[in-house]
Amino acid sequence: MSALTHWQAQYAQRSSGAEPAWLRELREAAWSGFAARGLPGRRDEDWKYTRLSALERFAPKAPLALTDLPTIAPTAGALLVFAGGRLVPQWSRLPAAPGVEVANLAAALAADGDALRPRLRLADAERPFAALNQALFEDGLWLRLAPGARLAEPLHVVHVGGVAQSSAHLRLLIELGEHSEALVVEHHLGAGADAYHVNVLAQATLAPGARLRHVMLLTHGPAAIHIGDFRVRVGRDARFESHALAAGGGLLRQDIDVALDEPGGECSLRGLYTAGTGEHVDFHTRIEHIAPHCRSEETYKGLIGGTGRAVFNGRVHVHPGADKTDSAMTCANLLLSNRAEVDAKPELEIYADDVKCSHGATVGQLDEAQVFYLRARGIAEAAARELLMTAFARDALGGLDARLQDAVAALIDARLPQL
Repeated sequence: MSALTHWQAQYAQRSSGAEPAWLRELREAAWSGFAARGLPGRRDEDWKYTRLSALERFAPKAPLALTDLPTIAPTAGALLVFAGGRLVPQWSRLPAAPGVEVANLAAALAADGDALRPRLRLADAERPFAALNQALFEDGLWLRLAPGARLAEPLHVVHVGGVAQSSAHLRLLIELGEHSEALVVEHHLGAGADAYHVNVLAQATLAPGARLRHVMLLTHGPAAIHIGDFRVRVGRDARFESHALAAGGGLLRQDIDVALDEPGGECSLRGLYTAGTGEHVDFHTRIEHIAPHCRSEETYKGLIGGTGRAVFNGRVHVHPGADKTDSAMTCANLLLSNRAEVDAKPELEIYADDVKCSHGATVGQLDEAQVFYLRARGIAEAAARELLMTAFARDALGGLDARLQDAVAALIDARLPQL
């Protein structure tokens, strides 16, 4: 049974369950759109470098059970653990802070589903995996911060995969009130060599003066398929910061869309993607400068070894009237073998005057002069190359919250020998 056949059966089962009529309508519209379009192929511009043949052959099974979960190391701060797209209450710790509300979507829908009705609607449901998530999600996160509230400790959202041929659809909703602040760590991990699929749709809304820092860690198993879609709307004088690390997975595709809706909005996107033999990673970012006097900064780096392949497509769209826009985009890549590949495509689309925009992309190899310099000082060649790779990688995630630096550095150090 193919993935498409399984998802159709899963949709038919869900649509017959006891859900509010409005949610069934949303699911029906989403499924109809997905079924009509199907999976994207080479003729889809956004997917022409990323083939989904592995997913087309996928035959998902039921979500994993609690007894199948690997051990998760203790994590400071609030923690929500999901497995197979469903919350595991026994492993989760909800935060207790004034003005902070955290709930899982399944419980929120059961308690007060009408409050979620406008939040679950998608302004743009054209993307196939967003529509698939809308049709099939069962659980997820709903984070709300009242005006002026502050989440003192990071909120860790962990999703565990790993059961052979399992398929999970996770939904995340983040709402920050005026001048509120939160740090959210989204970690997707898996164990073993079995293939599994994760489809994540996240939406964040930042009210005026709010600040959201989001850290995404992708440390999947070698045959995992991860499709992520993160959409952010930034209000007046609000700021969104993203740090992303792709450090494992057979096929990783992550979209990050930021809309700077009101004057004074800012966003900073930084990331490191890695791909080794048999791995494919694809980052697509889109920053919409809609209002004037907004700033965006974007820096992504890639380390590709063996027969790995990476794709980076970054697009900045400056709308008419978005004067005084200040935007900079940089993408740098290191190929660690003669068979490694990368497709880097930075884009600027400007329809306003009086703006300051720049972009650039580089693809190269380790500097042999720097390797020679280190070897001349008694450092073995393998160690010298690893030192240069480490410096390149860690620089990509500069500005990371100090409480997370050691943990992320450890993930990077464990990943580099695999490239």
